Amino acid sequence: MPSIATRPARPPTATHGHKAAGETHAHTSPHGGTVRTAGKYHLELVQQAGQLQVYLLDDNEKTLPVTRATGTAMLLSAAGKTSSVKLLPTGNHLVAAVPAGLTLRTAIVSLKANGSSLSARFEKLDSEAKAGKVAAAAYACPMNCEGSASIKPGNCPKCGMALVKKS
Repeated sequence: MPSIATRPARPPTATHGHKAAGETHAHTSPHGGTVRTAGKYHLELVQQAGQLQVYLLDDNEKTLPVTRATGTAMLLSAAGKTSSVKLLPTGNHLVAAVPAGLTLRTAIVSLKANGSSLSARFEKLDSEAKAGKVAAAAYACPMNCEGSASIKPGNCPKCGMALVKKS
């Protein structure tokens, strides 16, 4: 058995972290939110004015369909109050309305999708908002389809029309 001094050193690599559910990922988030591991999937939480958007992502961070997914988000406010909201499938993601006046600190997202129960915890959301990291939708469907707002150009998940830049 080689001694510790003669063993080859491990190269410094970033671990992917699939073993640690709910961890923060160093990967880029496809929709500008925060990505957490949830079982064999990833969940991305995007905060927009008055709503939360949750995307189900595969191992390569590609958005997966959520048409049959169901879920809830438990919300903890900066003032310590909790509320639960239902996540509804809208196009390629799930959406929940954030109660008016709530400064969101933590969201615990629970989903049932593709035969799996998934859960992820998103913390320090109020500090992200203070730092200006809450995504402001820059693009929307010209037909004003619900859930079409996006931070990048693309097509509306409902009607397929090209998203247009908001003025």
